[in-house]
Amino acid sequence: MTLFHPLPIVVEMANDRIKQQTVVAQVMGKIRSLIASGAYSPGDKIPTEKELAEQFGIGRSSIREAIKIFNYLGVLESQAARGTFVRERSSISSEALTWSLLLGNDDLEEIIDLRGAIELWCLVKLVDGHRSGEEKADDAIEQLNTIVGSMEEAVQRGARHELVEHDFDFHHAIIQSAGAPLFSAIFDTLKSFLRNEIETSQNQYEDPALIPQEHGQLIEAIVSGERIQTLRDYMAHITNIKNRLRKE
Repeated sequence: MTLFHPLPIVVEMANDRIKQQTVVAQVMGKIRSLIASGAYSPGDKIPTEKELAEQFGIGRSSIREAIKIFNYLGVLESQAARGTFVRERSSISSEALTWSLLLGNDDLEEIIDLRGAIELWCLVKLVDGHRSGEEKADDAIEQLNTIVGSMEEAVQRGARHELVEHDFDFHHAIIQSAGAPLFSAIFDTLKSFLRNEIETSQNQYEDPALIPQEHGQLIEAIVSGERIQTLRDYMAHITNIKNRLRKE
């Protein structure tokens, strides 16, 4: 017996009228649906303010405000005398994620876990790439070794601020090695939230020389080609950070 009947996927048009309050928010939802449906892709020109106002059955001012917001977020780009176009994902501002974190109730450990989830996947790809002899993986490992060398120099000079920056650079290099711009963009956004975390955890070390040493051990695990051991070492690294933060 058939339990349901599949419905055809269609783009809402003639009957797509807004009848409730919070008009601008609803306009944004409608435009988002048009893009999500595939009706408009990056580079495509969307209907004019007048056309959208007629389609949704509302005034042009609400359409204009919604488009301004999407322009700010980097989703759309309005060009004089040409119209409004859908932008590439790489153009989307990190502001949305930044404000989501600022206004949310996420604690620091949850943000650390978000960063860790991204980095774990990138580590898997890096280990597999090195084991397969991929040149870009070897280049990434060379970059990681260079950063650890900079960490050691910073320790010798007592440059704690530089040590924090090199710590970020190390983990960012791992994420960049996966070749996923979205992952890098998220990490860049999280950086401002994690800066105090890294500074605090580093201050818990009686011997700062252990910091580059621990990162060097992670490189050794990557080079070994042992995926499970690498993930264990990374999880131990994250657990160590959390434990030091709890002491603080």
